[in-house]
This record gives sequence, structure tokens and C-alpha cells, in this order.
Amino acid sequence: MPSVAAAHGSGAGDSRPVYLLKIAAVAAAYYGAAQLGLDLAFTTESVTAIWAPTGIALAAVVLWGYRVLPGVVLGAFLANLWTDVPLYTVFGITVGNTLEALVGAFLLQRVAAFRPSLERVRDVVALAVLGGVVSTTVSATIGVASLLAGDVIDSGDLASVWRTWWLGDMGGDLVVAPALLVAATHWPYDRAPGRRVEAVGLGLLIGGATALVFTNEVSITFLIFPPLIIAALRFWQPGAVAGCLLVACIAVPLTANEQGPFIDNSPDERLLLAQALIGVASLTMLVLAAVITERSRVEQTLAHIANTLQESLLPSRVPEIPGIEVAIDYRPAGEGQIVGGDFYDAYKADDGTWTIVVGDVLGKGPTAAATTALARYTLRAAAVHERRPSRILLELNAAIQRQTPGQSCTVAYSRLELRDGDRAKVVLASGGHPPPLVLRAYGGVELAGSPGMVIGVEPDPVLEDDTFDLAPGDALVFYTDGLTDAHAPSHVVSLQELAIALRDCAGRDASEIARGLTRAVVDSDAGEPRDDILLFVLRIPPTREPRATAPVRRERDSSPARNPVW
Repeated sequence: MPSVAAAHGSGAGDSRPVYLLKIAAVAAAYYGAAQLGLDLAFTTESVTAIWAPTGIALAAVVLWGYRVLPGVVLGAFLANLWTDVPLYTVFGITVGNTLEALVGAFLLQRVAAFRPSLERVRDVVALAVLGGVVSTTVSATIGVASLLAGDVIDSGDLASVWRTWWLGDMGGDLVVAPALLVAATHWPYDRAPGRRVEAVGLGLLIGGATALVFTNEVSITFLIFPPLIIAALRFWQPGAVAGCLLVACIAVPLTANEQGPFIDNSPDERLLLAQALIGVASLTMLVLAAVITERSRVEQTLAHIANTLQESLLPSRVPEIPGIEVAIDYRPAGEGQIVGGDFYDAYKADDGTWTIVVGDVLGKGPTAAATTALARYTLRAAAVHERRPSRILLELNAAIQRQTPGQSCTVAYSRLELRDGDRAKVVLASGGHPPPLVLRAYGGVELAGSPGMVIGVEPDPVLEDDTFDLAPGDALVFYTDGLTDAHAPSHVVSLQELAIALRDCAGRDASEIARGLTRAVVDSDAGEPRDDILLFVLRIPPTREPRATAPVRRERDSSPARNPVW
């Protein structure tokens, strides 16, 4: 969106024909709007309760710079030249109208750092206060003084004429100026969630409600607000200004023709009341639209930060382990999701073994990100002087309780040692994490280890190391509970269902296992998964006919494992 400074800079670089065309356009628009406004002048022919040229002049100077002020001068002079007032009064009114636009644009630009897109609440407030309230006093004061000097009005009418002039100009700044500013800065009007069919329907609804309100002597003006609110919610700034302009185009002629809820007042008074209603509606809708766009901007910023942070907390690429197929399938829950809690890590230790970590931190957002960073750092640091996975997890437990009390995580930590070129020994400890599954080459599925206790909850959790071998064709599958709880609570995938789905993937490579398991468990017809899903698959490529491998056993217990086998 162009800023004020950018708009001024582009105006300064215009060629002479373009510059003259802008001057002519401003003068013509000002003059045409002024003639419509003067047709609604009742008490004094030079003072009207509806004065759209104020908004045209302010928007032109804000968007195109001070160099278009001659257009304001020309339009204001021609508009007042045909009224029955002395020439010096015409000059005085012209000076007041020009200074009004100059002061308004100067205050907005220099004091408020105004952005004409009106996407911030502060910009809407600045336009209302500095443009609508402050700058309009300049034109009202100079113009009324000029009328008094020309004997067009009596001193007794000074206060009422000044009020009518001031409020008329204020309406232009609150209704016309926002419409022009938004029209110039929001093209092609496709950022908001609303669609064209909705726009047509809302236009008919707003028009119908306005016609009903301003053809009925009973005060039911509240009826125009619901459709205007919907327009601001669905179409943001363009919807807010278009809706209010539509209300003005219907309400002002009906009020001028002695219809509507303000009929019992004088002509100027009822026009002022109608304009006040439209101005309040415009200001309210613009504030609502600004709140929505500010929130949308914050959400987009958070999403960008979240994506950047998430990428920094996960390895930049899939690790390459010699002689091992590796596949990772990570799926954050939903679009625009803030930082999730699932994480993984894989790296080679100094002794030649490989460390594989899969975890899930409690919650989401900055706190979860901090705990994730702490977990990755602590696990790597502890692995420098400790080999047993259970002891490493105990150090992580102590770090979480010390640095982020109240947080917790589940972790599956394993050491993988390659042997004889085609086999691997795995030592695994799980801290509250779903135990990995071993898919044997012949199609059997085994549970690797036990869940253990969640990390960060108890000061001394019970954790165990389990040792098992992987032979050619075997695969080790780590996963987070998002896989089994993807569509909870309507359906939670049981361990047996997961094992059956994994068994159907026997003989496939690591990538096919990851994709096949996700497709089998996560039902796309049931909607978006409710939690992040992380799959980490390791597989030793087959080199010979598949054969049975000794089941998983615990290091502390040399007896055969009691883990389920499917």
C-alpha cells in the first residue's frame, strides 16, 4: 500500500500534462460536489449542512501532495463565484477552504504519521480528530468571518451558521474522504474474505434498510447498523466506506425532501442530524474494519514468526545415515498454526553411533518453542558425557524442572550402532512417549520398549533402556500421539490398528512406509487432524532373504521381552 510519503514523491515526479490533469480533476470534482451541496443550502446560500468537497480536497492532498492545492483553490473559487456574495467574500471562503485541506493534510502527515489505507485504528482516529474536528474549524471560522464582513449574515446568526458550516465540512471528512482514500489504496479489493455475490446481497440489504429508515417518521435508525457491520466484517475497509456511502446517497436526498425520522426539524437541522448519523456509522465501521485488519496483520506476522521458529527448531534436512534408509513425515495441524510441540533430531556422535530423538512438548506457541529448544540443547549436551539414553533423559527432566517449571514433554531417545555392515543395534529409552514399533522384514510388528514416565513432571521418573537388533529389511518407526489421536475423540487409533496398518507396509522402503502408515491411519474425509503428526522411519535395506530376528529385550532383564508381537 502506498504511504503518504510515497504518494507525495510520485506526485512530485509527474510530467506536466499529468500534473495539470490532476489539477483539473480536483477542481472539477470539487466544483461538482460543491454544486450538489449548495443545492441543499437553506438558511444561507453559501452555507450547507452537507459539504462533500471537504473530503475530496483532503483526500486529494493526502494522496497527491500539496502540489494539487491549486485544484482546490480553483474548484472552491468557481463554486462560490456564482453565489450572490461579494467578490472579496468569495476570496475569503476560497482561502478558508484551501487552508482547511492544507492544515488537515499537514496534521495527518506530520503529527499522526497517517496511512491513507486506514488499516490502523490510530489512522481512523487521526482522520476523525485532526481532519474531521480540527482542520474544519479553519474553513468554518474564515468562511463565516468572510460572510459577516460581506454583510451576508448578521452577527446574531454567527454561532448557528458557524456550527452548520463546521458540521457540514466534518461530514465530508468522515464519509467522503475515507471512501476516496480506501478506493485509492485497496485496489483491487480482493484481500478481504467476502465475495462478489455477498457484496451484491449486502448492497441490496443496506439500500433497503436505509430506504426503510428514511421513509419512516418513526425512529428506527438502528436498522442500518447490522448490515453495515456485516459489510465491515466481510469486506473490511472497502465494505465499510462503500456501505456508508450508499447510506448517504439514499438518506440525504430523502431527508432533503422532508422524509424520514428528522422531519420535525428545520431543513438545516434535519440534514445535520442525518449527516451526524452517517458520520457516526462511518467512524464506527472504519474502527471495526481497522481492528479486523490489525488482527489479521498480527496473525500473519505470528504465522511467519512461527514458521521461521519451527524451521529453526527442526533439522534443515533429512539426515543421511550410511546404510540406513531415513524418511520423515511432519504435518502441522491446520493452516497458519502457531509453533507446534512435535520435534525430532538426528546426529552422529563422536563414537560413531547415531542418536535419534523424537519428542512432543506440552502445548504450542512461544512456551512450547522455548521448551523444545531447551530439550534439543540439553539432550545434545548430555550425550557428550553420557551414553545411556535413560540417564540422558533424566538430565533433561532436571533441566525442565529447573528452567521451565510447569512444562513437560515426552521423548523417545535412541542410540543406533551399525554392525557388520547390514545390521544395527538400538538402545532406546522412552519418557512418556509412545514406544516405537519395529517392522520386521518378514512382516511381524513388535513394540520397542515401554512408555516410561513423562519428562518434567516428577523429580525422579522411572525410565528404562531397551536393547534390540535391526536386521536387513527391518524398519524402526517413531511417531507422536498426533498419529493415533488425529481424529480424537470421535476415533482414537489403537495400538493394534496401528500395528496392522504397519504390517501392510512390509517390504516397502522407508518413504513408502511413512506415507502408507499416514494414509492408513489419518482419514482425509474426517477433516483436518486435531494435532501435529510426526513420523520418523529408519529401515535397513534388505540384502538377503528375510528371516526372523530376535525380539526386543530389556537391558536390565536378559529374559525374552514381554512386549506384544503382531
